[in-house]
Amino acid sequence: MKTLQTFRSKYILAAMMLLIAIPAFARVNIRQSSDNGQGNFPDGWALLGRTVVIPLAANGKAVKATRQIICPNQDRLNGACDGGDYLFVFQIQSTSTNVNINIGKLQGFVKTDGDHGAGTYGVMICDDPNNDQELCTTDPNDPNFNNISNITFKVKNKTSVTFTVPSFHTFPAGTTPEEGQGTTFYIQTHQNTALPIAYPSLGIN
Repeated sequence: MKTLQTFRSKYILAAMMLLIAIPAFARVNIRQSSDNGQGNFPDGWALLGRTVVIPLAANGKAVKATRQIICPNQDRLNGACDGGDYLFVFQIQSTSTNVNINIGKLQGFVKTDGDHGAGTYGVMICDDPNNDQELCTTDPNDPNFNNISNITFKVKNKTSVTFTVPSFHTFPAGTTPEEGQGTTFYIQTHQNTALPIAYPSLGIN
């Protein structure tokens, strides 16, 4: 009986430790802006510069969004990413809670997990001074990315995905205007042909 109780105690302890450890790993992928190219050579990777701020509203919620398109393989050529890989970047600011960031009309998206360029979705992080010419999220006081740990990601179907944000952290502005300010999401797709570009839609609820 004592052996059984000892086993149960160890099992419960192990289970509790696992539950405690989960939040440290339960986050979306992290990608650094320099994974897409160096700041001194934007002509190789910056396909579409940052747009003006676009207001979006639905169901009593509101966000401000800025967009950008990147060639992650630094193969910008004749108005396209020559190899067909596209990185769509969305920078969001909001004081609303429980916001779904819906990205649709995707072509060639496959969900892949991993940090530092391996994943096909997640949050873009600034890594000055390697690339300070791209939209990204800057938070030097949060090395463990706790301020984005509450963000979840869901594939709705082959052409539509959703980032769910229970609450937006107020991130500081970047060191350059090109980095912007806010939570910066990315989606990477692969098109069989580089042109025409399949521009995704952006909405909230």
